[in-house]
Amino acid sequence: MENSPVPRVVKLGDILPSLGSFDSVLASLKSYRLWPVVLREALLDRAISAIVCSEEEMSDAWVIWCKRNEVNSEAPVFEGLSLTEMHKAAAREIRIEKFKEESFGKLLPEYFRSRKGELDRVLLEIVQFQREEVAQEALFRCREGEQSFEEAARDLAHRDGGEPPIKKVGPLGLGRLSAGLAALVNGSQAGALLGPKKLGHFYTLVRVIELHDAALDTRTRQRLLDELLNQWIEQQMAAMTGRPAKAMIAELNSSQG
Repeated sequence: MENSPVPRVVKLGDILPSLGSFDSVLASLKSYRLWPVVLREALLDRAISAIVCSEEEMSDAWVIWCKRNEVNSEAPVFEGLSLTEMHKAAAREIRIEKFKEESFGKLLPEYFRSRKGELDRVLLEIVQFQREEVAQEALFRCREGEQSFEEAARDLAHRDGGEPPIKKVGPLGLGRLSAGLAALVNGSQAGALLGPKKLGHFYTLVRVIELHDAALDTRTRQRLLDELLNQWIEQQMAAMTGRPAKAMIAELNSSQG
């Protein structure tokens, strides 16, 4: 069997002729489904056009940009960009950060209060029983200190038609729990034993292992500023394109880790 010929390396000049006019570029962006991305970034450019940065801020932005992109600031090389283009990219990032703060910073306290119930994070141990009286017995044994959750579930399994499922949930935001489980856990404290509560086909007991009360710290502040910026962009995009605005609340694990 003959070896297939190795494709030659494609050069930039081989591609550019197909993007030789505005119409061809626009058609390509739309066919590649990149047009919404271009609109978003153009909208951001317009929004930050009046943002002014000091020389110190620009210098700090360059250091941060190089570190984030693993670029040697003394001999910078990054994806074919010129040095001027790299500095422009760094400046754009700091200007976006300033725009977020100036535009949405004053909204953060109220927005944080509205989101706090979803930002609080819990780690739970859950055991589910088919019969309520068995769940009540397990709860009694745990509260009296006779047995742990796992021990009570195991010892009472024969009375419940099989070993009840025991699992740990979290840590994750309260907003990601089911409505019934969130209602059971809301307002509790670490160490609390809760239930039994009928959730679906099971009588559920919950032990709250950890409960982390959300605070408007640096990390949360940045996350909420990003949310507010994305919501504003989505509203602008919806107005420009005529489509309904999308919900832009970030996944709770995406930035909280």
